[in-house]
Amino acid sequence: MLALITSRIPGPVIEIADRDPGFLTLVFAVARAARNGAETAFARRCALARAVGGPNPL
Repeated sequence: MLALITSRIPGPVIEIADRDPGFLTLVFAVARAARNGAETAFARRCALARAVGGPNPL
């Protein structure tokens, strides 16, 4: 089936700019940084709650 599909493509496929691996790497790096920042902020908030004697959010 794949051979049939590829035989009907008239020429090489031109990839658009947003498919650049550098762009995808940047997007994943920003997402990872945001996630780690959120985890750090939550841990800091839990530590503050424990320090003042409040309930543990976990």
